[in-house]
Amino acid sequence: CALRSKQWYQRRVREYRSAADLLVSLVESNMGPPRFQITLLLDSLPLINGGLCGDKVVMTSGQTHALMKALEDMQIKKLLKESDTQKVETIRLALVTNLASSFLDEPW
Repeated sequence: CALRSKQWYQRRVREYRSAADLLVSLVESNMGPPRFQITLLLDSLPLINGGLCGDKVVMTSGQTHALMKALEDMQIKKLLKESDTQKVETIRLALVTNLASSFLDEPW
């Protein structure tokens, strides 16, 4: 029973890591308007925060950095509205927290 539980958990972690890969590729592709990307990132906060997987870090530091760069690029290019400021700060906080956790979780 313990082995089956461990296998289920490992499969779940792999699925969330695949979702993280997809999230990064969608945001980096710039295929949607910035407001769509902000909504996508907001909807992905549980994944970014790792809460979907028992507080296990799902995203690597590289993936997190890629999302931070995309968010920063949207702000630098002034593609976001003033009303998005609170949303951006919420996303940024989640990304910074995930980045710190991923540094602690990744092998050196």
